[in-house]
Amino acid sequence: MRRKEIIHNVIINRRVAAGPDSRDLGAILLFIFLLPYIISFFFGNAGRGDRTMGENGGAAEQSSYTEGADVFREDLEKEEFLICSRTAAGVEIMPLEAYLLRRLPATIDMGYETEALKAQAVVLRTELMRKYYDAVKMGEEIQRKGEKPCIQVEDRLVSAEGQSYEKCREAVVETRGMYMVLEGYPVKAPYFAVSAGTTRNGSEALAEEDYSYLKAVVCGRDFTAPDYAQSIRLSREAFGEKLAEMLPESGDMEGEGLAEQLRLTRDKSGYVTRVEAGEACISGECFRTVLSLPSACFELEERDGSVWIRTKGVGHGLGMSQYGADQAARKGSDFIDILKLFFSDVAIEKNL
Repeated sequence: MRRKEIIHNVIINRRVAAGPDSRDLGAILLFIFLLPYIISFFFGNAGRGDRTMGENGGAAEQSSYTEGADVFREDLEKEEFLICSRTAAGVEIMPLEAYLLRRLPATIDMGYETEALKAQAVVLRTELMRKYYDAVKMGEEIQRKGEKPCIQVEDRLVSAEGQSYEKCREAVVETRGMYMVLEGYPVKAPYFAVSAGTTRNGSEALAEEDYSYLKAVVCGRDFTAPDYAQSIRLSREAFGEKLAEMLPESGDMEGEGLAEQLRLTRDKSGYVTRVEAGEACISGECFRTVLSLPSACFELEERDGSVWIRTKGVGHGLGMSQYGADQAARKGSDFIDILKLFFSDVAIEKNL
């Protein structure tokens, strides 16, 4: 689209500059001069752009390669699989690296340091490699485009512009093909916006040893994030209705101190893991979701007919704190240092 806009602007500028008598002649000469570029623009992607794929290899939804495919055109042959991104406009088929050009700015603040963006690019690439490896391991039927398997995603994509695009491109290009593995298998690589001061221990928070590489990491500067601490106020009635929705088996919870009747269990990083009332129990993350809280690290206080919920951090607290990654980058850490900080015992492999 940039090339088309340039052509349009050139034509407009020439028409403004030319006098009334030379307008048509100037336009004709300009058209003849730009004809090869126009032809290249509209037909140069023949064989790459108008692609279709059905459930059984037949024709289906309209699909095309995204703008970033030109940057990573050679990856169409090198990569193990392609990305099929389902959008409102159809299905876009693209190399993994081209996909990251549009996925990265949708997942992290592009004002962060480039090394933090590189770390995020590796995390996103690891997610996709894990998705592909899991599909192969489970013997799932994977759609194909020619000889290439296609991994289906429905993520939000963004086209960065200007300086943000340049930073995004640098982050993707300089980490090209890199992803994290543990014993040769891509790890699950969670990330979130801001910690409550410390990330969560995976084995403790998820009660599974498979996440032993997610250690609790102190993020000493996350408290400086603008949205680190937040307060939510609910009327006592509204809070009671939410509790009845979350804990229908909790029994009678009338009287004063409604919030005080709840028993909260926390992990060592301060995040609530269990909310109990009577014999009923839900996870801290479910409680957070129902009440739309920024974080499961919260305190409850009831006063003057209202329930106040004070939270710390933004997100689930597992894996890489993006704000913490940016702070580490500002202190001189590169993306490898950042990844090793938040994901212990992992190795970084490269598939390109």
